Amino acid sequence: MFNNIPKDTKKIIRLSTYVLIIIILFIGGFFTGKSLKLLSKIAPETQLDKSSIGLDDTIMDSEFLNNKIITLALFGLDRRSKDEIPRSDAIMLITIDTSRKKIKLISVMRDLYVNIDDVGKDKLNHAYFYGGPSLSLKTLNDTFNINVEDYISVDFFSLPNIIDDLGGIELDIKKYEIDNLNQYIKENQYLLNISGEHVIKEEGLQILSGIQALSYARIRTAGDGDFERTERQRKVIMAMIEKAQSISPLKLSKLLEKNIDAIETSLSLNKILSIGANLLLNKYTIEQVRIPFEGDYDDGGKIINDIWYLTFDRNKTMEKLQNYIYNDILYSE
Repeated sequence: MFNNIPKDTKKIIRLSTYVLIIIILFIGGFFTGKSLKLLSKIAPETQLDKSSIGLDDTIMDSEFLNNKIITLALFGLDRRSKDEIPRSDAIMLITIDTSRKKIKLISVMRDLYVNIDDVGKDKLNHAYFYGGPSLSLKTLNDTFNINVEDYISVDFFSLPNIIDDLGGIELDIKKYEIDNLNQYIKENQYLLNISGEHVIKEEGLQILSGIQALSYARIRTAGDGDFERTERQRKVIMAMIEKAQSISPLKLSKLLEKNIDAIETSLSLNKILSIGANLLLNKYTIEQVRIPFEGDYDDGGKIINDIWYLTFDRNKTMEKLQNYIYNDILYSE
């Protein structure tokens, strides 16, 4: 059934694992009655307190007020169990600009040195640890003077099971990544109690198991540090989407039902259905950027109280991000 989807719509499927879920449920389970049941399980029982997340009416232009520009936060959580308080190991803003028919994927560096309410200066990803998604949204809104109203959280440590259920994913392993990758494989096997031989022995394009792919996404010291790490995380997501498109909707629906507990969101069921329908019925172009932009952060970061932080020019980043989200003006070097 996925082969019949127009080319531009296939690009939309690549947005994130969550938007993939929406698309699959509409296509694969809508007429079986499974989609609403699963979407209801994802949707929250209680809504997020919007008064606590730093929304600012003064920056909401007419298109935003008319819900033509919707920005969500996607958090990839670093935790070993549901009882553990997580940090947001990956942070992404997803802007759906319905007036311009654009999807903007904005990776946010997790080690940014920012102010967190009632905590003080700390790394951006620590906001999730101190106050969950509410404090994370408030920190993003306060730091960049934007209005992000909803979030989606995905548990990274659920990825091995999902990827294995997909039959593995294809990734191109570089020679300089192998040592660090194998270190993470051994660590993650111990943490998740996964047995078997998963060591990567050679470079090149190859099928990775779930534990291998998770470990690949967590490489930090090989290459360009955390900047390259965010690229690897996107590659894993893209590879999962590519593999998912070759699997029948019924099988995917069962896979998603099995792993649905790994997803948490503040989106209401009505908003999920509205976003999903809009993405299906319209053709969107997709753009990807990372913030801070080149030249707006300190090369090498800074050591403060024996801890490394990525320090950056907040005013420049804030101005460029606002222009990109609300005015569709993309900074270029």
